[in-house]
Amino acid sequence: MNTRIIILGDAASSDRDALSAAALSFDPEIRLLSSLSLSDIPIGGDPPLGCLSFLPCSKESIVGLFSTMPLGVGREIPFFQKIEGCEAPGFLKNLPMCGVFRVPLSAIDAWNIVNALIGRRMLTANNIELMSEIVRHRDEKQQLVTIGTALSSHNNLNALLSLMLAESRQLAGADAGSIYIREKSVPGGPFIDALRFKISQNDSVDVLQAAEFVIPMNKETIAGYVATTGEPLTIDDVYRLPASAPYKFGKEWDRKLGYRMKSMLTIPLKNMAGEVVGILQLMNKKKDRKARLSSVAEMEAQMTPFTVSDEDFMASIGSQAAVSIERVQLYGEIEAIFEGYLKSSVAAIDERDRITYGHSQRVMGYAMAFADAVNAARLGPFKDVSFSEERKNQFRFAALLHDIGKIGVPEALLMKETKLSKEAMTSLDARVELIKLSIATAAPGGKPSWNSPEEIDADRAFLETINHAGFLSDGDYARLSSLRAKVYFNGSGVKKPFLSDGEWKSLSIRKGNLTDEERERINSHAVSTRRILSRIPWTKNLENIPDIACHHHERMDGSGYPDGLMGDRIGLESRALAVIDIFEALVAQDRPYKPKMPPDQAIAILRSEAKANHLDPDIVEFFVSSEIYKIFPGDQPSHEDRIQH
Repeated sequence: MNTRIIILGDAASSDRDALSAAALSFDPEIRLLSSLSLSDIPIGGDPPLGCLSFLPCSKESIVGLFSTMPLGVGREIPFFQKIEGCEAPGFLKNLPMCGVFRVPLSAIDAWNIVNALIGRRMLTANNIELMSEIVRHRDEKQQLVTIGTALSSHNNLNALLSLMLAESRQLAGADAGSIYIREKSVPGGPFIDALRFKISQNDSVDVLQAAEFVIPMNKETIAGYVATTGEPLTIDDVYRLPASAPYKFGKEWDRKLGYRMKSMLTIPLKNMAGEVVGILQLMNKKKDRKARLSSVAEMEAQMTPFTVSDEDFMASIGSQAAVSIERVQLYGEIEAIFEGYLKSSVAAIDERDRITYGHSQRVMGYAMAFADAVNAARLGPFKDVSFSEERKNQFRFAALLHDIGKIGVPEALLMKETKLSKEAMTSLDARVELIKLSIATAAPGGKPSWNSPEEIDADRAFLETINHAGFLSDGDYARLSSLRAKVYFNGSGVKKPFLSDGEWKSLSIRKGNLTDEERERINSHAVSTRRILSRIPWTKNLENIPDIACHHHERMDGSGYPDGLMGDRIGLESRALAVIDIFEALVAQDRPYKPKMPPDQAIAILRSEAKANHLDPDIVEFFVSSEIYKIFPGDQPSHEDRIQH
């Protein structure tokens, strides 16, 4: 990390000394450097910690200063400007300012500035890394959903293959690609050992779509080798194949097109039975996905080998491609196609929220146990209810997809652990230190609401406790209310409330750690679930999946969402899912906002909810008496067990 702080203008020696002392308390490597202009400040790479301007705070001076800045530097490098008086001039609001300060700098002012610079750099670095990962995973999962959706919306094989190849190339950064499908003896008949070239794409060479042709499925060609072995193959340079390789690369295409093929990733497309139904080939992975390889020099500069990550991700896409090919060829086998799509969609949700990984799979397991128990019942409220295989299959898919709408809920809400974020608590800590300093040094302004550092430390410890607590008692709420009335004086002597309105709103949540607005955003996933699932062209025996899935948060007294249904207006499957969803969430592995709960305690909560007319009491008692809650005994199932269920 760069350890320079740029000083613009003439800073008094006392101000430089205060900044140097503050910097030394953080990192002895931090240096104060002077500069006459911002034009030579580097952006990108390793920029300085920040800039402190001691220049006169006039509109002409500051606007002139920023006009010399390289584009973007104001947002990359924190910038503080010296001001005179209590209020910052209005024109500063339109400039990329991180903050303002007044001189002479006090020790606490200097400390706060340096702390802000270091915190900003660390936060920026963490955010960049985190956001890049989030964006990468989100893009990948969104592409999986897009491809999965295509499985249910395309009945034209060429259109489907074109979309599949384009998305695969985009994800892997491939300049070119092609798809082969395996031939069958007759439509709907068994596979034969032959591959039909169906489609090709190339970003750098403008060529007409090649005519289809057939090659034998043997080990002499790269596509034939992968189809025969059933294993993916990554080649860094097809012109430098080992002499021992049984396959050869056909160079005639390169000569004909004036193109240089180099790296290649070939993936077998396997159906649900493990049979190879096609081949996906990606060629020439590029460092810059938008680059056009118009010369040999550009090709050599841009080409890079495919990675293990590329191979793994393309393999997951390949499985969907294989299912889609079979759907078009064997339209009657639609159930297998839906299975592939649904599992990829649930996997996308699980990858976004690792805390609840496997929740949908376990809910599906409980749902199937409930259906089996109902079919076996000879007495009780469900003795006349029957789950046919079609109804059971519909219930299974609805249970698996009941939370698919969460794909549109921000990760920050799905994984919110505390009422206030770490950044907000850090800001609160700085405020506490300022108050303690003002108590000890009689800083400018009035007397704060605390009489000793120990008193403010006790309040800070209390805030830490309720920030993690899932429930706020009346006593804690009363104490928090008293804190809301306390005040302090900032470094300029201005009276400030100890807790901001936003901090109060979050900390005063009586149950959980979500505000009403945040909870409403999460609750909206039920509507999103219906919207997403309603776009799928379900067959007649599966048409109720959207309603079953989206109504699992309805309550018997009409207080649920999204439609406020009451009693029997809520379908049996949705009422059962409501019980199952709550139970699974209670007994699941520890989460940031709750510990794992023993089954007997979770059952007590279910009965309490039934008594309050939120859950169907018949279903709750049937769930318990049939011992459905025992199907996942002890610890939660392993990853392999989840796959089996």
